Amino acid sequence: MKKGILNYTHQELVRELSLFGLQKFRVNQIYQWLYRHGVTEFSSMTNIGKNIREKLEESFYIYRPKISNIAKSKDGTIKFLLELCDQNTIETVFIPEKHRNTICVSSQVGCSVGCLFCNTGYNGFVRNLTAEEIIGQFLIVKDYLNLWKSDTRLSNVVFMGMGEPLFNFENVQKSIYNLMRDEEHGISRRRITVSTSGITPKLKEIIKDLPCRLAISLHAPNDLIRSQIMPINNKFKLSELIDVCKEYSQYQKYLKITFEYLLLDGVNDSETNAYELINLLTGINAKVNLLQFNSWAGCRFKASQKNNVLRFAKILESNGIEAPIRARRGEDIMAACGQLSSKK
Repeated sequence: MKKGILNYTHQELVRELSLFGLQKFRVNQIYQWLYRHGVTEFSSMTNIGKNIREKLEESFYIYRPKISNIAKSKDGTIKFLLELCDQNTIETVFIPEKHRNTICVSSQVGCSVGCLFCNTGYNGFVRNLTAEEIIGQFLIVKDYLNLWKSDTRLSNVVFMGMGEPLFNFENVQKSIYNLMRDEEHGISRRRITVSTSGITPKLKEIIKDLPCRLAISLHAPNDLIRSQIMPINNKFKLSELIDVCKEYSQYQKYLKITFEYLLLDGVNDSETNAYELINLLTGINAKVNLLQFNSWAGCRFKASQKNNVLRFAKILESNGIEAPIRARRGEDIMAACGQLSSKK
């Protein structure tokens, strides 16, 4: 049975192809064809001998998900509905901005965390994505936008799509290593962000070796509120999560942790909540991204009123915590935070 060549990191591919008698420089060439030039057929690797290409064709395939649908927002955001080999679907979002282009990738089909404000969790969990299905999202967007020979780059990658990345960290980590290789994409660790709802044991395990930025989906300043809107908090308490974040700050002194805070009307947006959040984050090199709720059918929550959002941000800023209000992107095509569901 053929194996997906995109499931291998560079180091793994060197070991795997040594069984074919290929030296490292030859593996480097193959890797560059895959990730610098975006070829989808081994026959396109013109500086590789025909006999080697035939061996590769016999043993491997080059994966791409199938684009099932595309939605384009009035603000330039593009949402891709991608069909996988087993007919499951995921969503990937491209967000163009003035000084950067961000791709928001999924790590699972669905999500098991079940945050009550999130459409992805509302629809349940199916399975983890493989490494090639994760990296395939990046590659298919480059294919669609015709970026392989363009000066325009996908400069930022955020694991904030469907799923909980830390429940599938081995495959997430593989895809990050492939994205970071200087010879191909060369995306800096400061431009790759993994967002987690706070899987404390796994976070503690990887804290010293996390090869990118960390974002915490916090959304509440205390256990009472957080448990009501994020059931995962009943398993991994807020105090444990904050302790791990403080430990992370010791290892990664120059990288701020981004705390994502979705402001919900009458739930977590009071002045008291703002001061609770300040106390909670004491001792952490933190930035708080304030998110505005994006509605979806069946959700009971409402967005915090504009004056409450501004007041909340002002309290945090006046107490030394960077607290930008994130602009809504792609809300009109259900591509904004919390709206992804992969329903056709």
